[in-house]
Amino acid sequence: MNLKRILAISIVCYIFVLFFFQVDFTAALEAQSKINTLVEKVKIPNTVTAVYLRSRVYDTLFEVIVFSVGVLGVTIMLKAEPRSELSEQTIFGTAQVYSSGIMAISVTIFLYVVLNGHISPGGGFAGGVILASSVVLYGVSSSFIKALSHYEKLRMKILENIALVIILSLMTMGLSFPNFTFGLNEAQSYGSILSGGVIPLINLLIGLKVYAGAWKMASEFVVRRGTL
Repeated sequence: MNLKRILAISIVCYIFVLFFFQVDFTAALEAQSKINTLVEKVKIPNTVTAVYLRSRVYDTLFEVIVFSVGVLGVTIMLKAEPRSELSEQTIFGTAQVYSSGIMAISVTIFLYVVLNGHISPGGGFAGGVILASSVVLYGVSSSFIKALSHYEKLRMKILENIALVIILSLMTMGLSFPNFTFGLNEAQSYGSILSGGVIPLINLLIGLKVYAGAWKMASEFVVRRGTL
């Protein structure tokens, strides 16, 4: 073994020992105790959801507002561009079959991720992006005109605005009356879907809001600049 290799190993060992003895493990234990306290208050297994829908709910509230402003900005910016001809889109039968199947699976995953967001990793933001991505994939590979018609038929613009108002109302209620709002979590057994009280509803509304906004941005790009 040459001198350079011995020197490198010695430096690595020295840094490791120095780091090990300098780590403040009491801070980690204190953080764990705070997490446990938060879980006991909210009574849900997913501590991330407990943070962004309880202790840092203001952050989540303004994230939703900032996202809405971003969607509005993209829409206004692209309005100045001419519309492309979507009727010229080439549609392949095989791609249409597969994209329809992927769309159905994505809706199921969306519901699972959103409704289980307080139990396992997930939530409204992740679920909304999953659903929007699958709809964009369906539109690009199958028929974007049909995807746009679904958006209009389901009145997603109205649902998006209603979801935003209800989200703001529920989050404000949670800040003003936390004991009442999160007291609903005690009604069901710990770890079940209904044990989240209003949290699954908030996640579902956030998911719809994120889906509608993300789809609106993507569709504006396609409508103005084409599918490919």
